[in-house]
Amino acid sequence: MSVFRLDNRVAVITGAAGSIGTAVAKLFSLQGARLLLADLEFDKVQALAAALPGEAFSCRADFGQVSDCRAVIEKAVERYGQIDILVNNVGICPRIPFLDSTEEDWERVVAVNQRSMFFCTQAAAPHLRRSKGRIVSMASYGGRAGGAANASIYSGTKGAIISLTKSLARELAPDVLVNAVAPGAIDTALVRNLPPEKIAALVETIPLKRLGTAEEVACAVLFLAANDCGYFTGATLDINGGWMML
Repeated sequence: MSVFRLDNRVAVITGAAGSIGTAVAKLFSLQGARLLLADLEFDKVQALAAALPGEAFSCRADFGQVSDCRAVIEKAVERYGQIDILVNNVGICPRIPFLDSTEEDWERVVAVNQRSMFFCTQAAAPHLRRSKGRIVSMASYGGRAGGAANASIYSGTKGAIISLTKSLARELAPDVLVNAVAPGAIDTALVRNLPPEKIAALVETIPLKRLGTAEEVACAVLFLAANDCGYFTGATLDINGGWMML
């Protein structure tokens, strides 16, 4: 029996130009999903959609704008007539010390990371109810444990995503399953932009003694998005190499 297949299911992936979004798109496409890939970096998602083995199209979206959040969902429905999976992946993490953070900094990070998750989900929920669909949102180790220094706004938004996941799981049950993934130290630009000595010190604190990969995070997202995973809702899966064990 084939498991974790997504044949003919329609998935919307926000922030698809990033390392994790791209890995999710590639894995979902291999599993048979039809995709809408949305990102502010349109050239990247356009090239990604063209390179995937399955059906996919792309659109430019500024997820700091509620109107763009709603427009992405509308475009998916116009193209495919349905939505089965929403992956709230878009996020930004500017390194700003708490005492130096401005109102504008706070508004920007909260808008992209937290508000987009709320309003993309709100726009998609009626369609997901009809399809008995899935929502998977990208939280973070930072939302669990406070994260690294100089990322207080980011960590706050990721904690909010974990709480929103629980609240929405209750409100949308039993029609829609709502879960999250909380990556730890993953081999993406966010970590690779750190000085090499800081990366080495970080790896030493992880029991598995390595960074995770975007592909490993994508596998967790696939697990929560697939029909085979029918008794998970309100959960946050930690994928951090044992960095934090709840």
